[in-house]
Amino acid sequence: MTPNKLMLLAGVVATLAGCGFGQVPPAPELLDLGSPPAQTEAASTTRAPVAVATVSTVGTLQSQKVIWRIGPEGQPNAYATVRWTSAPSVMVRERLFDRLSLDGPVLTQEINAEMAQLKTSLLAFEQIFSADGSRSEGVVTLHVVLIVNTEVIDQIRVTRRIQAAEPTAEAGARALRTATDQAVDVVAKWVAKWVAKSVANRVTTQTTETLQRS
Repeated sequence: MTPNKLMLLAGVVATLAGCGFGQVPPAPELLDLGSPPAQTEAASTTRAPVAVATVSTVGTLQSQKVIWRIGPEGQPNAYATVRWTSAPSVMVRERLFDRLSLDGPVLTQEINAEMAQLKTSLLAFEQIFSADGSRSEGVVTLHVVLIVNTEVIDQIRVTRRIQAAEPTAEAGARALRTATDQAVDVVAKWVAKWVAKSVANRVTTQTTETLQRS
């Protein structure tokens, strides 16, 4: 449903409110991100374990509301007839777990000081329409901080914009699915690269110390 249609529907509902008194409105349609994409190739090496904490987010993304707006600076609105099956932060965390698990073990919390821990913030997860409402795109932005032994090691911000096939909530959900998958894939590759570098540096240091003691 487009924003224009949504506004028209709101007017109709307001006009007919008296006629429908006592009637139970239909339950909203539930949308989700679907199944994760199929694994196209196996990881060349198994990544060391990482921990993924709860994904934090802004207030509008803490509920199951499906958010849309006109233009990036427009006011956020929520569809009346559709809902997410879970809050966007929960769905994104599950997607991040799925993708990271392809490269190595993923835990909900760190078990030792040397384990890398990811602090993820979901900054955007919404359908943005053009000014005339004829086009829309799904926009996802993640900010991820890598922490080891309470020290911030690195951080990355990823934004993906995917054009929706049509200006509807359902098409927007599909666009957000693709944008989410692309964003978490970038994060997973960034994590794997850093962990591999960290392990290599640790092995080099241990080898050097062993030779010095010999």
